[in-house]
Amino acid sequence: MAVTANLPRFSRLSMCLLLSWTAVLVSGLGVVYVSHQCRLLYGELAQLQQEKNRLEIARGQNLLEASAQASLYRVEQLALGKLHMQVPALDEIVRVKP
Repeated sequence: MAVTANLPRFSRLSMCLLLSWTAVLVSGLGVVYVSHQCRLLYGELAQLQQEKNRLEIARGQNLLEASAQASLYRVEQLALGKLHMQVPALDEIVRVKP
């Protein structure tokens, strides 16, 4: 009769041990999953930073090109060459009074 009295206690202890091991395994798998996701996201972040750097370089080049296209010397050369414009003489300037 003493053997049957210890059986339920052993079963509780076994169940508790089983639940503890299950919790440890699930926790370990969770750590592995989160670590994998972290690595994937870090790789994606590195790619996005490279793309950002490439776009910043392209923007700087576009700004330089735009400033070169809008320079006063270039505009004056285009006005003189292509449009055949010229600076008016003093007697050709007409002042408009308000």
